[in-house]
Amino acid sequence: MNKRFFKQTVTIYNEKEDGTYQRTIINKVYIRKTRKTILNTNGEQLAGSCTIVIPTALAEIKGQLAINSYIDTKSINKNSAILNFTLNSRLIDNPWTLRDGDYVVDGECNLDFDMTKIRKEHRLFRINSVADNRKGSLQHFKLEVTE
Repeated sequence: MNKRFFKQTVTIYNEKEDGTYQRTIINKVYIRKTRKTILNTNGEQLAGSCTIVIPTALAEIKGQLAINSYIDTKSINKNSAILNFTLNSRLIDNPWTLRDGDYVVDGECNLDFDMTKIRKEHRLFRINSVADNRKGSLQHFKLEVTE
């Protein structure tokens, strides 16, 4: 895996059981951004989407490999995934996970989760899909996100 492509940072907001969000800043990721013009009843609007690649061998949280504090929340429904994350996060330093419906900010964001405040300063995306590609020699997570 060529390290020169993985120089960007993202901030992930994971929903917890009590409805609050946990913020995790991950360095050494790759982001491919696209912008599209969408026609709707209000006229034209710009909509952004991104593909984010988080390599397990490179991505870092506070200088440590990010994969070491990843919590796998694969389950039947979102509510049990949120509960699993909330319970396991008490046992791990810097816990994080990837779930459809959670939020990602392009870059480092030190704000508590408030969509209005974050959108004033950053681009906020919602996770549409997560591909867990942790098999083979190029292990990574691939996220598809939209604004």
